[in-house]
Amino acid sequence: MTSASRSQIVRFSLALSLACVAVATPAAAGDFYIGASGAADGLDVLYEKVIDNSSPENATASRGQRLADESSAEKLTYSYGFLAGYKLPLSMTGVYLSLEADMLRHSGVAAASLAGTGASADNNQLGEVWPEDWSFGQERSYGITGRIGTGIPLIGRGLGPSLYGLVGMRRLRAGFKSDYTGCPTATPCTEPSEFMEGSDSFDETFNGLTYGAGIEQKLGLISVRGEVRVTRYSNSGRVVSFDDLFVSAPLDFEPNTLSFGLALVFYL
Repeated sequence: MTSASRSQIVRFSLALSLACVAVATPAAAGDFYIGASGAADGLDVLYEKVIDNSSPENATASRGQRLADESSAEKLTYSYGFLAGYKLPLSMTGVYLSLEADMLRHSGVAAASLAGTGASADNNQLGEVWPEDWSFGQERSYGITGRIGTGIPLIGRGLGPSLYGLVGMRRLRAGFKSDYTGCPTATPCTEPSEFMEGSDSFDETFNGLTYGAGIEQKLGLISVRGEVRVTRYSNSGRVVSFDDLFVSAPLDFEPNTLSFGLALVFYL
């Protein structure tokens, strides 16, 4: 995690904590809680690959060019995990703030292909964006979420379920894998035996902003929550360098999710 990312999370947590402590006068003591959650996540991933031949020493047929290709993949995935937080009532009308931390495990992989970009017939010569099959899978994530909500009055029965809005930050770890075929030499390949098949895989981390809304029904010390949330992760990429050929390949990823989740919460 970069220092800038840590600083953002710290500032976000402090702001929510100060809001809970200093902005309003609570009507009663707050409640700590723990719980378990599960969600269906619509994962949407944009992947862009660039082949940079701009080095003066580059000897490929694409010398001086930056060739790019991109594709996107969508997949319905699932997540489950645990949570813990603190809920602070602000008034007798049922308005409250809460601050929560959670951990999720994710399953499901989004997959697609790059057609490739270049001057050759099959976009498979050195210096071009080779055709590629790729996949992206979320592995685990951690988040800090703040909620503000209010109870819904029920005539003659006091407060019913509560509605809330939420905003938070997440840290995601995901795995990427690709399989490709291309020509690995400065001399153009013409025979099938001259082409190379290869694969690459690595893990990448992303920081994201989460926002959404939900409803909670409390029954004594237990409550059930249902919510929808959107998480948009910042672009994250790496550069794969082929120093002996003076070619580099910047890779960029942009994952986003739309989640529909349920949680069972136990107040302590």
